[in-house]
Amino acid sequence: MADKSDLSFTGLTDEQAQELHSVYLSGFYLFTAVAVVAHILTYFKLPWFSW
Repeated sequence: MADKSDLSFTGLTDEQAQELHSVYLSGFYLFTAVAVVAHILTYFKLPWFSW
């Protein structure tokens, strides 16, 4: 178990914080990819501006 001095203000150790950050970034990248694909498909179906 970690000492109180090893914890940040969130109560996580450095290793736990890094693992949480990597999981968060994976979810963020997946969400962003889905959003980009959805916007592209929507634009093909109903273009909202013309060049």
